[in-house]
Amino acid sequence: MKTLELIEKIKKENTITEKEVNLLKRRMNNGEKIDVSYIWDNPVELTPDQNKKGIEFLLNLWKTPRGVERKNSPFGYREEDTLENFTHFELAGFHDIARYGQKSFYVPLYNACGNNNCFQYYYNGKVNIIG
Repeated sequence: MKTLELIEKIKKENTITEKEVNLLKRRMNNGEKIDVSYIWDNPVELTPDQNKKGIEFLLNLWKTPRGVERKNSPFGYREEDTLENFTHFELAGFHDIARYGQKSFYVPLYNACGNNNCFQYYYNGKVNIIG
């Protein structure tokens, strides 16, 4: 699928699949100039499958399968409250994590939303909470 067609599809449906996120990320990291300002201005909801996969992943980082909080949990009280009252994930944009002077390296930036609040993070081998 061409990039412009993909962006138009995302605008129309206001949802995005894991495959589409990875496709945009790969194209941006290969140097293609993609205007993702729509996503920055209007966070796009992830599909139900991605929501299920994402919340299971984050909950596993917070607690063991027996429900005991992990000592190396990356979450504070706000993030824990969000995970306990989780509603959905949104793709907020793409974050360039390259160091100064290096080629750009983009990763998806997600909003994890609950009933009371949200937090923003990206994942590059570990969860990095930035908002």
